[in-house]
Amino acid sequence: MKTNAYDTFDEHFEQLYARYAGRLYNYVLKLSHGNKYAAEEITQTAFMKLWENRAVITDYGTMASYLFAIARNAFFSVCEHDAIEYVYFNYILNTATIHDNSTEQQIDSTFLMEHICRLVDEMPPVRRRVFIMSRQYNMSHKQIAEQLGITVNTVETHIMLALHYLRTRLASHYGVLSAILALFITQ
Repeated sequence: MKTNAYDTFDEHFEQLYARYAGRLYNYVLKLSHGNKYAAEEITQTAFMKLWENRAVITDYGTMASYLFAIARNAFFSVCEHDAIEYVYFNYILNTATIHDNSTEQQIDSTFLMEHICRLVDEMPPVRRRVFIMSRQYNMSHKQIAEQLGITVNTVETHIMLALHYLRTRLASHYGVLSAILALFITQ
């Protein structure tokens, strides 16, 4: 698309969608080895992010690159989440078959949860509130954004920063696998 072809982003969003949605869907479909659900979801996510960031877009000529980068990053994020989930469930399955719920395990898990609670308490107030609303009350990012009067992007950023903080702090005390597993407990 040429810069002079469009006066404003808002007027031509539908044209952008018509031009790139099919290509983006096929790209994600190929990345996901035929997962139609993932292709649909990630395509929609890419266009939602594009819409949310429309105020900062100045060069319509790079629109395809921008959309494909969003889709690729979203796909890798989904893959990372699926991999962590797979490791977690296998760990739980193996632990459940090898060990019973001994007193030692219960004490370890209680200590770990207390440590996580202390770390959550150390977070900045808004980040802590967003994290608790997401993890403890199972609120969607949209619900949190509406209740706090912030954007969905801001909610996503707070969640990402909170998880990063917890992962790094827990990994230094418990090791990487324990840190990852502990975060699933808080989800």
